[in-house]
Amino acid sequence: MSLPLAWTETVSVRTSDLTPHGTASTPALCVYLQEAAGHHADALGVSMRHLRGQNQAWVLSHMHLDLDRLPGGDEAVTVETWPSGLNGLYATREFLLSVGDTEMGRATSRWFVIDTERRRPVRPPRLLYDLEMPRRPPPLPHAFEDLPIPNRVDHETAWTARYHDLDLNRHVNSVRYLEWALGALPNALLDAHRCTGLALQFRAEATAGTPVRATAQAVPSDEGKRVRHALHHAQTDALLAAARTTWAPHD
Repeated sequence: MSLPLAWTETVSVRTSDLTPHGTASTPALCVYLQEAAGHHADALGVSMRHLRGQNQAWVLSHMHLDLDRLPGGDEAVTVETWPSGLNGLYATREFLLSVGDTEMGRATSRWFVIDTERRRPVRPPRLLYDLEMPRRPPPLPHAFEDLPIPNRVDHETAWTARYHDLDLNRHVNSVRYLEWALGALPNALLDAHRCTGLALQFRAEATAGTPVRATAQAVPSDEGKRVRHALHHAQTDALLAAARTTWAPHD
């Protein structure tokens, strides 16, 4: 049986995914990407379920997402995803988002596998080295450098990681980091703007009970409003994640 080199699935936008503007939230779209990647990995035999038996797990290192628009509550989003390469311990995966026949977003991501007992990176599954990757260009550049963090605090809030923030690895789910980063922004900014792009970089694990300090800084940009984000351990000041978001006024 041949393995599916690319994966496509369609998700109807749920009421619980909507913002007050009646469009899907950016974290909801990231959940769609996460689910599609997981389903494809399962079909390839390299999912979290497969790796758990070897005391291993996938960890997201970077995610970049560009959005032309946000889908509405009466729409369905089709996600196409495919693995695009291996570089040392890292594996890359691409995404396209569309509504009907119209592309509305694109994303690229970088992942690695850890030994869940030693908490150290290990080589990706052998199957990925044998897989013939789809020969198509990535929808976004593979610019996985360290993201700059705020050097001035314009907005700040605090969170504590709870049990229902955790994933199968018992560390905080990557989408929750994004929710925390966006949660530092004032409601007035969020209500007047839509997110047009984001970049996320995950630096350290957070587990249940981790106190988190989220900070944000608005920076000048020719691309509309741009914000730098950082999530720090509130007690040790260790950097947990960095992010960059871009915003445009609602139409």
